[in-house]
Parts: sequence; C-alpha cells; structure tokens
Amino acid sequence: MSRPLPVWLVATAALAVALAIWVIAVPVAGIELRAGTPPQTIGVASVAVTTLVVTLAAWAVRALLRRRTPVAWWLTCAIVLLISLLGPLGASSRAAVGTLLALHLAVGAVLALGLDPRRSRQRLPARVP
Repeated sequence: MSRPLPVWLVATAALAVALAIWVIAVPVAGIELRAGTPPQTIGVASVAVTTLVVTLAAWAVRALLRRRTPVAWWLTCAIVLLISLLGPLGASSRAAVGTLLALHLAVGAVLALGLDPRRSRQRLPARVP
C-alpha cells in the first residue's frame, strides 16, 4: 500500500463523488429524489452533510479498529454498506432508487478504499545484514 491519505482528502473525494452523482441525476436528468415515509426530497445539502457525517464516522471506526487486522475494517465496511443499501429501497421511483444506490455505493467505496488501515501502517525500513 502507498502512504496514508489525509482524512480531509478522503472527505473531499467522497463529497465530490456524491455531489457529481446528485448533479447528474437531479438537475441534469430531472430525477426527483424522494424517499421515506412521508416522502422527503433529498437535496444537495442533505447529500453533502450526510457524506461528511458518514466520513467522520468511518474515520472514528477506523481509529477504533487500528490495532486489528485489515479484515476487520473490510468486514465492517461491507456490513455497514449492506445495511445502508436498505435505505434507498424506500425511494419514490425506480430512478430515485438507482440514484440513491449509486450514491451509497460510490461514497462507501471512496471511504473504504481511502481510509484503508493498511495505508496508515508504518513500514519499517529494510534491514541490511
């Protein structure tokens, strides 16, 4: 693995990906993002705030799991992502479901890869005999 990525860079990348998907889906494609009971519109502010909160939560989880093997990180990411994918199923249309699934998958992938604990492990220099 390469050197660690700063958390601010991972947060910026996750936010950029989420906003790009939202812009393509809502203003460009005209998809109405509504989900929940009662249905609520999912606007750009909701996408941005949720992405940043999830990034901070993932960072905290990574800190808690730092002494564990990377398998613990990836297993936690997979479980949280699978649970989060249940949320979009309550969207008001198939297009909204697809968009919300894309948002969840894209942000989850950026966070899982960007905060991979193998990036933060210090490598010892090779010993020369």
